[in-house]
Amino acid sequence: MGLFSRRKPVPATTWQPPQRPGCACTRHLDDELMGTVVPFSTALAEDVGIEPEAVTVADLLHPGGLSVQPARDDEQVPDAPADLTWSLGVYDDARAHYDDTDDGAEVDLDTALAGHPGVDRVEWCDREVFLLAAPTLCADGVLAAAALALLDDRVRAAADTSSR
Repeated sequence: MGLFSRRKPVPATTWQPPQRPGCACTRHLDDELMGTVVPFSTALAEDVGIEPEAVTVADLLHPGGLSVQPARDDEQVPDAPADLTWSLGVYDDARAHYDDTDDGAEVDLDTALAGHPGVDRVEWCDREVFLLAAPTLCADGVLAAAALALLDDRVRAAADTSSR
């Protein structure tokens, strides 16, 4: 018994973002996904009144569109498991591609994100930041999951065709 009480505690290993090919991602940002056109939100299309220029997934991968970085310790949700591994920014350029359920979308973007393999939990922190518990996904896989969520038609309200 005395032997065990003198052992130094083993330090907890901190999570390190997985790298390809050691990740468990089912999809990465491949050429096909990068070239896919992302539909605009119904609200934007109705507000603008014209069809905006087509935007691809590749066009959204910049600081004003989609970005991802490991979540910081201070981004963990109080009284919840400290399992949030990624901070996903869905900024203004990407925001133009989804509606909220309040605006008629079938599902919110966080629900669409949570449905992807490897994403265990999503916390929508503010208008533009989502925290993901996705410890087995690499950064590229998280961005692919975000792109696929934006491509999910359920995140856009059905177009109102009654006035046409």
